[in-house]
Amino acid sequence: MRPRLLTAAALAVLGSLLAAPAALAQPPPTWAQLPGPVLSASGSGQVWQVAADPSNPQQLLEATSRGLFSSPNGGQSWSATSVTRWTWAVAYAQGHAFAATETGGVYMSSGSGWATDNLGLASLDVRAIATSPSAVVLGTNSGVYVSGTGQGWEPAGLQGVTVSAVAITGQNPLAVLAGSDSQIAPSNLYSNGSVATSKAWQTVSGADPGGAPVFAIGVGPLARGASAAPMLVGTLKGLFQSTSGGSSWQQVNLADGALWSVNAIAFDPLNPSVVYVGGDNGGSSGGGLQRSLDGGGSWAPYQQGLPAADVTGLSTEPTTPVTVLASLWKPSGQAGIAAKLVDTAAPGPVPLQASSATSPIPISPPPTPAPTGVPTPRTRSKGLPVSIPAWAPPVAAAVVVVAIVATVLAMRRRRERLEAEAPP
Repeated sequence: MRPRLLTAAALAVLGSLLAAPAALAQPPPTWAQLPGPVLSASGSGQVWQVAADPSNPQQLLEATSRGLFSSPNGGQSWSATSVTRWTWAVAYAQGHAFAATETGGVYMSSGSGWATDNLGLASLDVRAIATSPSAVVLGTNSGVYVSGTGQGWEPAGLQGVTVSAVAITGQNPLAVLAGSDSQIAPSNLYSNGSVATSKAWQTVSGADPGGAPVFAIGVGPLARGASAAPMLVGTLKGLFQSTSGGSSWQQVNLADGALWSVNAIAFDPLNPSVVYVGGDNGGSSGGGLQRSLDGGGSWAPYQQGLPAADVTGLSTEPTTPVTVLASLWKPSGQAGIAAKLVDTAAPGPVPLQASSATSPIPISPPPTPAPTGVPTPRTRSKGLPVSIPAWAPPVAAAVVVVAIVATVLAMRRRRERLEAEAPP
């Protein structure tokens, strides 16, 4: 009996060893180009971002230099929306979809169509959108704007700064990282730990050496038991990582010595260890896409089947396995295209900490202006005395005196001129 049992065990071990290489030899997931829309028919067209509705991953939106396109079937067919302006970014939040445009501000859709959503928004060049269960944050050509519902905006500081990337780093209070891609400054990365109540931003050192332009910011979900979510910043001079909640940063090396302008970062929304980055080489060959399975500490190429090397945008869907959507630039055809990958080789979801924000942060938009031509009734608060500043009466008296003196001098000069011009 013993020899027979040993023989059976040996056969089992041998069979497993023979099967292991076959399993390891399975090809990795490959990228598949989405069939449209075609943007190069009348000149070049750029795709900046593709995003999926979390409640319906088959519903896609594509932000392009020709406007916003929609797909109901995972990108197999596309149709133009009423948003025809240059569109930088798209996002879903609180049952709505938002589109950030270059000249028209923000458009919002609730399923029945698109309409402008610019109440309180002074800058109509909206570059980036970040969302959470409790807030929507915009990066514009002149500062950051914030809303609790995405319907009406309040300025949140950095006015005068071109904000190219925003990311929410904390829920309660609402904390935000913002980056600029066009400022000449010691640092182009800024942080605010309480955007809903303060417009005071601090520069962040260590993540953009020499004030390198910032193109992308990524923040992973917070795993259960973790003290901080992983953060990544993509710049003209590479990729930077923080594992300390943003208090310290270090540069991380991409695989194969890749030296990219890192344009896009996307974490798996269900696993902070899985993250993708993409970039280009400043117009030269050498861009691509890589994946990390340790939150951004180490990287490996992940672009098999990618139809173009220059990556302009990335987003992920909360599916199992995770689905990745890439926006690409194809110089040979002067066309923007998109690709999709279901990453069956990535680790699955992990337990996450529950969000501390259970309701929208109370951020009130500016009051709606009264209709033109309709007088606004004047009301006086009851029980509140009207206070007049101490400096007001003297200033008013001085103004009156100056006006009288100016009038007298003008009349005197006019009389002298008339007397000089009168006939002898």
